[in-house]
Amino acid sequence: MDSSLINPLFGFASLLSTTSDSSKDSGKQEPSIDKADFRQLLTLILLSNMMSQGTSNGDSDTFGMGNLMAPLMLGLFEKLLADQVETVELPKAPKTTSESVNSPRGLPVKGRLTQGSHAGHVALDFGVPVGTPVKATLDGKVVYAGWNDQGYGNLVIIENGPYRVYFAHLSKIPVKLGEKVTAGTIIGYSGNTGNSTGPHLHYEVRKNGQAIDPTSFTMI
Repeated sequence: MDSSLINPLFGFASLLSTTSDSSKDSGKQEPSIDKADFRQLLTLILLSNMMSQGTSNGDSDTFGMGNLMAPLMLGLFEKLLADQVETVELPKAPKTTSESVNSPRGLPVKGRLTQGSHAGHVALDFGVPVGTPVKATLDGKVVYAGWNDQGYGNLVIIENGPYRVYFAHLSKIPVKLGEKVTAGTIIGYSGNTGNSTGPHLHYEVRKNGQAIDPTSFTMI
């Protein structure tokens, strides 16, 4: 057989053995196959395949070298796979911001929208009968629960992070100041208190003290 075919096989085996020995001496488990070695490995596979085919065709010069190299090839593949597993970085889970968790979402009541958000009225009004249950739209703490003399009437304010949600013109307030509530909890019953032209719920969202359009939050 041509020595040019044999030398790469044993040369690569020697390289692998040397790298493995150096890893043992240093006490560290370092990858033994880099990109260049991988290309050489592919070349050896092709050579081995040709030699196996030569044997099946009765070529006496190749003497079944492909069969003899099978254990070595298997060992190289196992080392390559082990190295790849060690170096692959798992994708990092996206960070969940406190804002995405704390922001209000959903509707406080099931009713007809009688007034949307616009200049001079950055809030939503829902026309519902007096006594309709009003639900919290976020987890948070009750920072206001009682009468408000600025037109809101009976008012509940729930705070979480930068958000404060106002539920106004209520007829009854079952929650207390300082109470912690979760989204979906009944925090009041709709009414017609304060500056109100008829039974409805005034729903207002403020972020960092500034009133913002709540419409997008109701669609979450």
